Amino acid sequence: MKVKELFEEYLVYYEKIGQSKKTIKNDCAFLFGSLSHSIHEMDIDSLQKTDVAKVIEAGRRHGRYGAQRSVLVLRKFLRFAKGMGHPAPFNWREIAVPRVPQKENEYLREAELETLLDAIDITAPAGLRTRALLEVLYASGLRVGEAILLNREDIDWDNKSAIVVNIKSKERQMVNFTDRSLSWLKRYLESRKDDNPALFISGRARMVRGSSIWYLRTHIQPLAEKLGIRKTIKHYIFRKTFVTHLIQRGADIIVVRDLARHRSERTTLQSYAAIDRERSKGIHAAIMNDLLGDS
Repeated sequence: MKVKELFEEYLVYYEKIGQSKKTIKNDCAFLFGSLSHSIHEMDIDSLQKTDVAKVIEAGRRHGRYGAQRSVLVLRKFLRFAKGMGHPAPFNWREIAVPRVPQKENEYLREAELETLLDAIDITAPAGLRTRALLEVLYASGLRVGEAILLNREDIDWDNKSAIVVNIKSKERQMVNFTDRSLSWLKRYLESRKDDNPALFISGRARMVRGSSIWYLRTHIQPLAEKLGIRKTIKHYIFRKTFVTHLIQRGADIIVVRDLARHRSERTTLQSYAAIDRERSKGIHAAIMNDLLGDS
């Protein structure tokens, strides 16, 4: 039996046993994606372990995790095929799942952050709004999806804080602002002539993620490149910068985790805290030279 002849049965089976729609949709994408572009015409009983390389190669078209996910779906498919009486000539458990290289977290150094923010044209309404938004994202560690859902009345100006709904956990949590970020926010709000309750708006409507991303891509990214900042400027880089700067300035990891509203320190360190190689080198030299002396 050819590999492709079991695709539909595979999907029907996992739907019947209650597999989530999201998982089935994901499996379907790789069955008719990387597997269909590599081994779908082959007989299951003629597959060799070396054919896994074809699946990995085809999987790379699906992004950074494509090869890994393609192999995971292949293993799951071969396990199903075996249960249906069509085993491959090798054990599906013998297929190694490729590792995904750890992507280095990007962040803005303090000088880069200041240079970029100061270069935004705040004479235009969109520029002033963007400056206020980025100041808030950096100062509070908010995700952009959380920031654009805020209303004016959500800001506690006296306590320099706000209660937001965490878009990950759906919990209501407090975030903190700085005097500087509130100053920019106030300046932006005073420039508006509307009575829209939303904190950030685009035209007459609430600012949506799409228009916000579009502005960064068409205005702020080119501006960063012009300034010699060779980094991808998306909203999440300001949250990563927030976490990284706190750690670099000596904040306890437990405190940083709390401020970033993560469930564990591992998430904070692994996915958000970036490394300044030059700073690390300087710290190493200062400490080790002091310990060992000149000998």
